[in-house]
Amino acid sequence: MSRVFPRSPQRWPMRCLPLRSNESATCRCPIMFRVSTADHRLTRSTMYLEHAQDVLGQWLDWRSKSKAALVIVTATAGGAVRMPGALMAVSASGDRCGYISGGCIDADVAHHARQALSTGRIKRLRYGKGSPFIDLPLPCGGAIDVCVLPNAQASVLRACHDQLASRQPVTITLSDSGSLGLGHLPTPGALSFQYMPKLRLRIAGRGADSLALSRLATASGIHTELQLRDAAEAQDAHRLGIGHVTLLTVPSALPKLDDDPWTAFLLAFHDVDWEETLLAQVLKGPAFYIGAIGSQATHARRCERLQSIGFTERETHRIRGPVGLIPSMRDASSLAVSVLAEIVEAYQRKVRSPLSSTALALLADMPNVPDTHLLQSSSCTNA
Repeated sequence: MSRVFPRSPQRWPMRCLPLRSNESATCRCPIMFRVSTADHRLTRSTMYLEHAQDVLGQWLDWRSKSKAALVIVTATAGGAVRMPGALMAVSASGDRCGYISGGCIDADVAHHARQALSTGRIKRLRYGKGSPFIDLPLPCGGAIDVCVLPNAQASVLRACHDQLASRQPVTITLSDSGSLGLGHLPTPGALSFQYMPKLRLRIAGRGADSLALSRLATASGIHTELQLRDAAEAQDAHRLGIGHVTLLTVPSALPKLDDDPWTAFLLAFHDVDWEETLLAQVLKGPAFYIGAIGSQATHARRCERLQSIGFTERETHRIRGPVGLIPSMRDASSLAVSVLAEIVEAYQRKVRSPLSSTALALLADMPNVPDTHLLQSSSCTNA
């Protein structure tokens, strides 16, 4: 039994709950659920991936075996969950990777994507204010425009994925006709989206602070490298599911610096020799965030020592201390939440700033920018 809601393109099956032996026919009414017919095939481990590198990687995998559609958010208005440039991949069997809303329209978009795969025609959809789908309102009161590409160019998306995997930003352009190009192409009616490499976190330290932050960051999907000086703590880290653990030996023999502009570094040592050596190393690199645990007085002494060995005041000013959005946290788990929030905030500030002169506009929900409609031939930065 099914019912078609007015003006909705998708059928939603009615599921009736069976009666128990001691119940009358009037005590349990059928309950209507909106359920996509492909819901049972959804792979939960990929459904809520959000970074372009992950979504494109899954799209490429599906495309190598069968058909796959790519969904791009082209514009938003009001309080949309995702910003322009957000991606979702949909396989021919209905599996999806990525999301474009808080759950209110993703199943319907996937339904349209499967239709597009059948017809081979591009679809442009609008949800929310001004949408023909009156049974799919957006609770935020805004609007989302998406473009469904059933035959996206695999060569372009492969190049985009590989560049992100190599820790380099990349821009793709969506033409008015629905074709994709690598780089910012100032074509009339085209939309350009810039994607940044994933946040990477490196933690050097010891004790509960290091382990708690590593565990939280790993659970949040952040690539985390933990550098410890204690072998027993390294074993604890592995038991907690932290995969990238390096054992430090002596301050004079640090591992080779592998930070890049999308790496955050946190120092969680309470040892002057290790502090000075590790901070001296990271200050010579490009990490966008450098933080060190300790009080204001401890941080002041730390900076004085670094300046005494040749670092300038401007260089030591890169080090954040005390760290965390919430001051004076006294337990490791609360400190981890506070510090990770500060790191993510710093990362978002970085990826939302112009990195190339080719970007004409950045409308990624920037402060003081009203309804973030994406302009034609504009560029939007996505983490």
